[in-house]
Amino acid sequence: MFGKILLTVAVIAIIWFGFRYLSRLAELRRRDQADRVAPPRKPGAGTSTEAETMVECRVCGTWQPGRTARSCGRADCPY
Repeated sequence: MFGKILLTVAVIAIIWFGFRYLSRLAELRRRDQADRVAPPRKPGAGTSTEAETMVECRVCGTWQPGRTARSCGRADCPY
């Protein structure tokens, strides 16, 4: 009687740990394929963004991009 219970527990444990092992292998394969398809980018590599000069409105004091400064809506706005 005790032998049957022990054998049943052993079979269940083997199946459980086997499933976990196979799942782990599948996850490692997926990660490996993902790394091959899209390698991680290094910080600072690729497109670089340049700082844009900001200008302050003499009338209202707001800061706007220098190239695309627009009127703030006031009649005496220089933009």
